[in-house]
Amino acid sequence: MTDLIDSQLNGRPETGPGQLDCVVCGHVPAAQVSFYRHLGLVLYVRFTRIEGPFCRDCGLARMRDATAETIISGLWSPVSVVLAPLAIVRNLLGRRTVLALDKPVPRPGQPESNLAPLPPTRPVFRRFKAWLAPAVLAGVIAVVTLADLPSAEKLDVVGGCVKFDNILHADTADFVRCDDKHDAVITSIENSWQDCADGYVEKLYRYYCLAPAGGAPALVNVP
Repeated sequence: MTDLIDSQLNGRPETGPGQLDCVVCGHVPAAQVSFYRHLGLVLYVRFTRIEGPFCRDCGLARMRDATAETIISGLWSPVSVVLAPLAIVRNLLGRRTVLALDKPVPRPGQPESNLAPLPPTRPVFRRFKAWLAPAVLAGVIAVVTLADLPSAEKLDVVGGCVKFDNILHADTADFVRCDDKHDAVITSIENSWQDCADGYVEKLYRYYCLAPAGGAPALVNVP
């Protein structure tokens, strides 16, 4: 985890004990709060803490930027399933803290800072990129889930094909595509082996009656 403290980034000295001046603009009141930004790009993962104290305006701006960046670039790694929501939830808790503060003003009795509170940034879900990344991710998941892959075909149907294990011929059988090498064809599906005139395969208490494929040897029942 990387800690980024604004006072370290812009050269502003940290305030003394008990003085909660905003580390960005020096205004008061300010609250000690941290916001989190997660970057998850396949194998590269980074979890960054942006630490205050912040006044109301600077805290809100920091929170919105960190959350938007997490949504845009923090959803592309397996561990992001945990880290990205964690960052967003913690940011929302910090948002509640800074929104409870009064409007930021210069500290009484001290020279007015030439720094102003950060201007409000666009809310997270009014940013096009914040919607684009989840939409792309949802599209990828939908394509993978709904793709018409051969492995997704329903093979245990009448007219489907069966291949017996070449080593344990009498013990196992698999449903396969009829375009592949196979030993038998399913002629019917029954509740009892007695309803099968020839060989059969039993799977989960269903009996798949079989007829030999062309050129295949005589069938052996596979209970």
